[in-house]
Amino acid sequence: QGSGPILHDTPIPRWVPRGTHETMDLVDLEQGLRLTASGGHVLNCSELMGLQAALTLLKSQEKVQSIYFWGKIFGTSADYFIAYSMKEKAGSDFPEKVFYHAGEDFEFKTVPTISQETAENIIQLKLTLPFEGVPGASIELEDVQQGVKLLEAERLAQVLLEIDFDTAVAPKGAHALHESNMILPNLDFKGLLASEATALSKYVHFRPPASVAALRAAARTDTEFFAHFLDDLEGDLPKGCWAVRQDPSANVVMLKSLNWPGYIAYHVPGTPKFGGMYFGYAQKNRDLPFMI
Repeated sequence: QGSGPILHDTPIPRWVPRGTHETMDLVDLEQGLRLTASGGHVLNCSELMGLQAALTLLKSQEKVQSIYFWGKIFGTSADYFIAYSMKEKAGSDFPEKVFYHAGEDFEFKTVPTISQETAENIIQLKLTLPFEGVPGASIELEDVQQGVKLLEAERLAQVLLEIDFDTAVAPKGAHALHESNMILPNLDFKGLLASEATALSKYVHFRPPASVAALRAAARTDTEFFAHFLDDLEGDLPKGCWAVRQDPSANVVMLKSLNWPGYIAYHVPGTPKFGGMYFGYAQKNRDLPFMI
């Protein structure tokens, strides 16, 4: 997830926190869990209470405006509860997501930052075994480089970045690129209309853009393009990798990732409420192109 382009003499967009920019913040945790429960995973009362207390403490310790619950990665010995905060990163056009992990003790620790080389080594392994749930466990890399070892915490760091890059869904218009090249939560965003809320083109990835169209939009100065600087889900590959379902009874639209089974995003049309959550074994469905 590198920073976005520096095209011509365009100032680098800056992230400016302003209130809650995603609705998986601590205050909306219960509602988010309820809206994504159709995925088959929930937290029990003990987990929810422990998580709320731990995230409140983490928010104070990290001195951040908001803490977000990202999801839960299942392990063979223990599970990882994942949270993150958003921090402005010097010289970058997008905020940096700082991830935290915790076990059943709910003592959150920062997920380590890994180098590009380490990430590439992990990707080369094409690991399919589930996580053990022990951050300090070693992963042998003899096939890649003799004698080199990786920790499970490093593998966790890599897979979190990969999942988040492919997901991190937000409704189009929830964030805005202003004339001063600041990326802001759009306070004028009132939600998508019910008639358009099931269109993939109305949702974007909140991360550095990768598509040519979004890069050009971010480099333009005319206001027409200020709302189109993020990649929309319609361009994701393979085609058909998102399943969209509208639940009229709950007035909510859900988007399920088929690339990463276990990720569900939601939006309540007509309101600024949206969010996403992942529950799974961190296994990408690499056979999907042959299934659709």
